[in-house]
Amino acid sequence: MDAHYHLAQKLNTHAMGAPERAEFDEILRMLFTPDEADVALHIGWRPEPVERIAEKAGVSLEQAAARCESMANKGLVYAYARRGSIVYALLPTAPGLFEYPIMIGNLPGVDMERLGQLWNRYYENGWGHEMHGAPTNMARVLPHEDSIAETVTVLPFEEAAKYIDEAEYISLGNCPCRISKHACDKPIDVCLAFGHAAQFMAERKAARLIDKRQAHAVLQRAEDAGLVHCSSNTLHKIDFLCNCCTCCCGILGAASRLKDTASRPHSNFYSVIDEATCTSCAICEDRCPVQAITMNGIANVDTELCIGCGLCASACAYDAVRLERKSEVVPPADHIALMAQIAAEKARTESFQANARAA
Repeated sequence: MDAHYHLAQKLNTHAMGAPERAEFDEILRMLFTPDEADVALHIGWRPEPVERIAEKAGVSLEQAAARCESMANKGLVYAYARRGSIVYALLPTAPGLFEYPIMIGNLPGVDMERLGQLWNRYYENGWGHEMHGAPTNMARVLPHEDSIAETVTVLPFEEAAKYIDEAEYISLGNCPCRISKHACDKPIDVCLAFGHAAQFMAERKAARLIDKRQAHAVLQRAEDAGLVHCSSNTLHKIDFLCNCCTCCCGILGAASRLKDTASRPHSNFYSVIDEATCTSCAICEDRCPVQAITMNGIANVDTELCIGCGLCASACAYDAVRLERKSEVVPPADHIALMAQIAAEKARTESFQANARAA
């Protein structure tokens, strides 16, 4: 049995998908040893103790533990302590197999430059469309809060600062998209994670723990650099808050580099120009990450393209542009609900649920 081939097939049952391509086959063979791939076939999307994994894989407890720990240290499986023992879950393509190994960096025996090139080719060769191939997107835009009109009520799940203030753990890591693509000189150390994900990333050296004050400073630094806040599309807690560019990042690539995707990340807002105060300075046009603003005497906003990030408004010295509410779309409750919803929209609920607890 070619464990790597079957692992690719399994990963393609996840809501984020993994279409069969030569690039992905090479990626898996770079990251997983044959023994690791064989054990990974018996790890589900939901965390399980190593004793159960060993039993299903037909290997000794010592072998299973060693292989699971090796994979966790490379960012291939998710691991955390539960009731005094470590549990493991197989990571999907994103967020997971793409981000974590690159964020850890310098994996023994892995050509990291080649790995980044393969992921970028895979993104352009079908994986990007698969990842954004459902009406519900994996991510959403959180607007820069000082860009929203004073008359507009901001809901708690629309505030990046709220998630920071409520987080028990926060980690800061380097952006894997900009590391692998090298398409701009935007800041790299701007990727935030929260809760168990932050703990995992810090423990496995993909990031470092920071405090709330430092996290707020990261948001401000990202805004100053013209980056878009993108979080996991979940209501009560978010797993990540990336600060994205359209030239490198896979999340915002759906709004820039890819065409005809089923969805793209956006907020519940859109930009509105005050014609009386607009001076036609074109700063908003230059700052818009998705080219939704053009100048025609004054600034004009294409509301179909606008993702509601607020970068235009936060840079306007004349307060001539503000975010107004477009909708009140409430995201799925948590990560499990989000992935279940995307899987249903892609008509793969049965195969996705079958691998929640791998056989």
